[in-house]
Amino acid sequence: MTSTLEQQNPFERSYLTARYVVGATLVGFTAVGVEYYPEHVTRTVSLLGTFIFIVATVGLLIARVTLRTSIETVVLWVAPLDLMAIGLIGVGFHEFEDPVYALLLAMPILYAFLLRRRDIWILGVAAAAVYLLSHGPYVMAVDPLTYATLAAKAGVIILISWVVGAGEAAQLKRESQISHGTLEKERLNTQLQQRLSELQAVSQITEIIHSSLDFDRVGPLVLEVLTKVLDVPACCLFVIDKSKADTLFSASVGMASTTLPMPAGAAPSDITIGDTHFSCLSVLDHHQMMVVFCADSSVIDALSDEDQLVLQAVSSELVVAVENSQLYKLTKRLAITDELTDLYNYRYLQQRLDEEIERAKRFHKDFSLLMIDADDFKRFNDTQGHIAGDVALADLGRVVRSVVREVDVVCRYGGEEFSVMLPETDAAGAYVAAEKIREAIANYQFADADGARNACLTVSLGLATFPTHAPDKESLLRAADDALYQAKGTGKNRVRSPHTQRSTTVIEGKSIL
Repeated sequence: MTSTLEQQNPFERSYLTARYVVGATLVGFTAVGVEYYPEHVTRTVSLLGTFIFIVATVGLLIARVTLRTSIETVVLWVAPLDLMAIGLIGVGFHEFEDPVYALLLAMPILYAFLLRRRDIWILGVAAAAVYLLSHGPYVMAVDPLTYATLAAKAGVIILISWVVGAGEAAQLKRESQISHGTLEKERLNTQLQQRLSELQAVSQITEIIHSSLDFDRVGPLVLEVLTKVLDVPACCLFVIDKSKADTLFSASVGMASTTLPMPAGAAPSDITIGDTHFSCLSVLDHHQMMVVFCADSSVIDALSDEDQLVLQAVSSELVVAVENSQLYKLTKRLAITDELTDLYNYRYLQQRLDEEIERAKRFHKDFSLLMIDADDFKRFNDTQGHIAGDVALADLGRVVRSVVREVDVVCRYGGEEFSVMLPETDAAGAYVAAEKIREAIANYQFADADGARNACLTVSLGLATFPTHAPDKESLLRAADDALYQAKGTGKNRVRSPHTQRSTTVIEGKSIL
């Protein structure tokens, strides 16, 4: 017998010990009976009963040790043999003050503790029957009181077996309830730990989201924490503007980042990224924004209600963060953008000048600045009205931006003045750019007071180049401004630089140097 099996049923050792003791006792009784009644039936019957009991015990041990059969199965196998052996011994020793009654009474009790079954009373009925059969033939001529005594003793065997079986069944029920309660407690503790982890993750995600207004930077960190909580190997998350069918934010884990094509006001049921197919779930629909979570279909199907609540909580924070990020970007853009012309403003000009001059110093490059002023703009305002003047300023900005390079930066300096920063451009290149601007504006038809495109404007331009004309930002601005005033003072509609008298005048649509 293995120690593992003994640990499973603590009564097994006691049962086997009892069998050894009973077997030794039966051998002793049989030896005495054979010696005392050498010719009596006791000899044959007692020997047969003892032999059967010993064979049953040896067979039980072989089944347990060699075949490793469970003790419950082996006990049920040997129970009929035990009853037969005890019945035969009872017949053989009926004259010795009923010696087997204790065995028949103890047998159901021992089996009840060993098998732990409520129906052990059936074994008690069998033991009672064996008791009556082994004693009945010898009390046929005895008075009725003897029969009543035998029946009462048999009934006691049945009653005790039923009581013990019922007690064991009740004990098993209590143990099962305790075991179930323990498992439920462990389940609740596990669930509590999981909910706690989810709350901590949501708190961590909220802290990450609100740690910066630059959501493009913190978004991937949010998804990384979320996937650890949900235990998802690969997924992607999208925040979508339904009205514009535009993806405002997307992040992915375990796959290449992608942009999700989205019809207005609808969420996809699935998407294909590369060679992988993903199912999608709309976890939040908030006004003009929608949050879509995409992962393998098995992951989507396995999401519990609690997981979806976590997704919804995180999605709510994502929507707020995206809205805040949009407001931040808008505020940041408005802070450096002129409202009328949609060009960069004076603040951005000053900031960008510092950066470009430092860059020019570092890489030993030229950097040029153009100052532009609309000629006689006050008269245009007085003639056409201030509304037409505002439209003309906006048109001036668009014209200038349309003729310069993408790397060039156009700013509204103030009033009717504009500036153009020309990175990596020397004085000659700046002069060419200035001429293109001057000619484009001179040939442009501006709207008059009635909205008709038949009004004309010209501009004067001054240019200065770093380091040719100025060693720093302040002197560069001053040099370009001085050149502009020279252009204004020498006839307007021309370009001037600090160290040249070269200018261009337009007379009847022709350029004259």
